Amino acid sequence: MIKLCAALLAFLPYMLLAQPVLEHPAAIPALGAYPIEARSYGVVPGIVTNGTGVLWDLSERPYTEIGTTKDSVLLPSATPYAADYPDATHAVRLVDQFGYYRVSDSAVDDIGYRLSAGSPSFIYSDPARILQFPSAVGDSWMDLAVNGSTTTTLVVTLLAEGELRLADTTILDAVLIRREYVGSSSSATSTTWFRRSDALRPLGNLLSGGAVIVRVPQESTTSIAVPGTGIGILVAPNPSPGIVHITLPSNAIATVEVLDATGRSVRMPQNMGRTSSLDLGDLQEGTYLLRVVQGGSVHVQRVLKLDR
Repeated sequence: MIKLCAALLAFLPYMLLAQPVLEHPAAIPALGAYPIEARSYGVVPGIVTNGTGVLWDLSERPYTEIGTTKDSVLLPSATPYAADYPDATHAVRLVDQFGYYRVSDSAVDDIGYRLSAGSPSFIYSDPARILQFPSAVGDSWMDLAVNGSTTTTLVVTLLAEGELRLADTTILDAVLIRREYVGSSSSATSTTWFRRSDALRPLGNLLSGGAVIVRVPQESTTSIAVPGTGIGILVAPNPSPGIVHITLPSNAIATVEVLDATGRSVRMPQNMGRTSSLDLGDLQEGTYLLRVVQGGSVHVQRVLKLDR
C-alpha cells in the first residue's frame, strides 16, 4: 500500500496536464470484422519515440509475416462471455482474446477482458480504466483500475504522433502510446501504436530492444501503394475549410468517394461529371483521400480539411 501511495504522489503532476482527448465517435470503429496481417520488422535502429509530425518509415525494410487474423468489433451479446460484462456496449476480439468496453458520448471505459476459453474473466470495478489518448505529445493522464482487492495505477502518455509508412500502405494518424501499470507489488510498461481514429484496436508494439511489430489493416481501401497519386485530378482550394471543386481527367462519369486517414469511407460513393463540387464542411480537421474511379482507372488524391 505504501508503494501505491508513493506512485500516486509521483504521478499527481500528470493529472494537472492537458485533459485527454478522444475524438468520439470517430475513434470507435464500426461493428464488423477487420482483416489484419501481423508483421515483425525486427530491431529498427533509431526508431523515433518522441515528437510531433514524425515519420516512421518502414517502407524499404524487410519483414516477417507472423500471422493473419481478423479483429472483430462486436455487440457484447454476440460473444460467449457477455454475462460477465453486463455494462459493456462494445466487445473487441483479437484472435481468441475478448476485450469489453463501455462507450459513452465522452469516454471509452475498458471494463475487462477474457484471454481465452480456459481463463477467468478479468473484470474492472469502479473506477474503470478510461481508454483515451492525450491531446498533445508529452501529455499524460492517470486513473485507477480496481479488480476486487487489487488496485492498479494506470498512466497513459502520448510519446509521438505522425505517419507510419509501409511498403503497401501509409497510415497518417498513428500515435505511440506508453501505458504504465503500477500495483502494490508489481509494475509493467507497454509501448503501443494506435490510430488516433481507432481507440479500441492496437496497431502494433515497440518491444524492448527496439523490435517493431505492426498489425497492418488489410482493408482494400487502405492499401494505397503511392498515396496522393491523383494524376490529372485538380482539387481547389486545398487545404479547404469546406467546399472543394474537383476537375477530373475526362468527361466520363466517375465514382468519387471520400476516405479518412485510416481508409474508412466518410462519404458514400457518388457519381460525378468532369467538374463537380464536394462539401467537406461537416468533417473534422485532418487529411482525407478522394478515391476516384473513372474509365477503369483508380486515382487517389489527398485533401487537407482545415477549419478557419
